[in-house]
Amino acid sequence: MRTVSQRQLGILRKLKRKKYREQFGLFIAEGWHTLEQIAENKVLPIQEVYLTNDHIDSAEWQKLLKLGIPEDRCFVLSNSDAAEVSDTEQSSGWLATIQIPKPTELNSLIHAGVATKGDEPEGSTRKIFIALDEIQDPGNLGTILRTAVWMGVEGVIFGKGCVDAWNPKVVRSTVGASGMIPYVSGELAELLPNFESKGWNIGILEGSDRAEPLSNPLETGAFIWVVGNESRGISEDVRALGYKEYRIESTGKGVESLNAAMALGIALYRTVNFS
Repeated sequence: MRTVSQRQLGILRKLKRKKYREQFGLFIAEGWHTLEQIAENKVLPIQEVYLTNDHIDSAEWQKLLKLGIPEDRCFVLSNSDAAEVSDTEQSSGWLATIQIPKPTELNSLIHAGVATKGDEPEGSTRKIFIALDEIQDPGNLGTILRTAVWMGVEGVIFGKGCVDAWNPKVVRSTVGASGMIPYVSGELAELLPNFESKGWNIGILEGSDRAEPLSNPLETGAFIWVVGNESRGISEDVRALGYKEYRIESTGKGVESLNAAMALGIALYRTVNFS
């Protein structure tokens, strides 16, 4: 196995910053379980794998090879180099560069849910998307994306102001779920009406008393859940669109609101299982 070059190390250092991730079209995935999940999913192309000496010939490395990662794309780096390019306090000694998937064409996402509007055939599954309005905490975004994959969400709409989905902290929080869902990015106030005009139902998660209880019946057909910023909630531009708001009723006391990722997880479970 070849030793990592200075050119490769230079790229790994740069990929910590968004502008270079965009320039190279790559992001860094770190940690054995993250790499294993990405390799098993076979959705995102793994460009190169980097591991420290103590992982050479390990069972984990052998498994990566069995999952189809060519040995000539695996490189050894020192513990000090791993620590430098890592985004964690203590590097696991496992890193990879992954190709960033292209955004999906907007119209193809919009029309993905048109057929499920109204009464659905028996046994059909409604299309569910999520729209993220200025989600800024990397851990929150990573948890949201992993939860969305788990619950079968088929599209993500990233609004302006969201943390970069390929940020190392976000990728680490998804534990291999990054890039599993088609996505578009842009101004939610401009994108959401395009979905609404084609029959999508749009619901806003909101904690205020004016919102409907989430336990109320939901509309049938394709559905988009909008989740707002961790501290400010839904932006005024999105709120002005007038979509129905839903709240998750509290049965306890002493807590003002739910974490954005937790709230979305509850809403998705409700949408999938009790519609």
